[in-house]
Amino acid sequence: MKHLLRPCPICRGSLGEVLHTQHFDLPEEDPLPREYDVVACGQCGFAFADTPAPQSTYDTYYSSRSKYEDRTVGTGGGDSVHDRQRLEDLAGFLAEQVPWRDRAVLDVGCANGGLLQALQRCGFTRLSGIDPSPRCAANVRALGFDAHTGGLFALPDLGRFALVSLSHVLEHVRDLDSATTALRGLIEEDGLLYVETPDAAGYAECLRAPFQDFNTEHINHFTRRSLENLLIGAGFAPIAGGEKVFEAGHDVPVAAVFALARRASSPPAQPPVYDQRSVDRVRTYIERSAEQLRRIDGVIAPHLGGPIQVWGTGQLLFKLLHDTCLGRAQIRAFLDNNPKLQGSTLRGVPVRSPADADPEVPILVASTLHGEAIAAAARALGLLNELIFLPALPRPGQR
Repeated sequence: MKHLLRPCPICRGSLGEVLHTQHFDLPEEDPLPREYDVVACGQCGFAFADTPAPQSTYDTYYSSRSKYEDRTVGTGGGDSVHDRQRLEDLAGFLAEQVPWRDRAVLDVGCANGGLLQALQRCGFTRLSGIDPSPRCAANVRALGFDAHTGGLFALPDLGRFALVSLSHVLEHVRDLDSATTALRGLIEEDGLLYVETPDAAGYAECLRAPFQDFNTEHINHFTRRSLENLLIGAGFAPIAGGEKVFEAGHDVPVAAVFALARRASSPPAQPPVYDQRSVDRVRTYIERSAEQLRRIDGVIAPHLGGPIQVWGTGQLLFKLLHDTCLGRAQIRAFLDNNPKLQGSTLRGVPVRSPADADPEVPILVASTLHGEAIAAAARALGLLNELIFLPALPRPGQR
């Protein structure tokens, strides 16, 4: 057992079992940790990142480097067919569970307002959003909603709400104790809280890129049991919830867990129930990810003899640079469409727009999900470079 840098966010346990150690090669400007242990709490079994960074580091990251404000690469705005369907389904669930439409609703981490629009189509009339990105808040105001810049640790005076939603937010939050305290302060005495996060029990079956869920941003790995443990301990009584899988893109399934809970008068005294399923399923996920990482390493190895360019500077690349032979490659440039990343450096190598690619140097496509789309984008730019693709991974449920 390890003495934890970060006490268990659910039960405050101080000891945990190390399940896996994550290493990342990040851009020089990135403030997030380059290493952390994924641990299982010795008291309640909750799996989480034992990150050394304080909450303030994550707050700074999401306010200044948010990817969600860019409609071409972010989610939460309902700008793609799959994202729109996810948000419509969520709004439909809430409409079925909530008997009123005229009371105040707040979406925390509202991104570009996709859920607010879906709720409006379901008849909800008093809708507000809050997001750490000033640009996201501005985008939501442009849609006609009340929107604020901030988060659970930088709340303006918003009053209280009959329903507060957090869709794919709490997996990003280091200080869950403080977060749930802030949520209680936002919700009316008889109000409701909706929480949805990725489901750690489903990581292995929805695996499409190795260690995709152990990234720099996702630092809490909930199952249905651990999410209920968190809510009950914080003074919320779950009234509906479950597990689901939605499509984040073509052939990109995401396992999620969700709960709708009512604000209770006070937190209960009983300790949380140990989450053995979480520990077992996370171990399976680690084994399958390691196996797939070895396959990718075998594909990259033959290309170490000459210079290459790498298209894609996402979470998979950060792992490949540290955990495969790609870290020994002669990388001339990294290519990425995200304007927030262009002009930065990674390992001293510049990040450029794909339009500025060297036409003579092969391009490694650092994605197991978007190879076809990147190939099409390269051809649209007139790039005739050799493209090196990572191996296709087994579809969910296959080995």
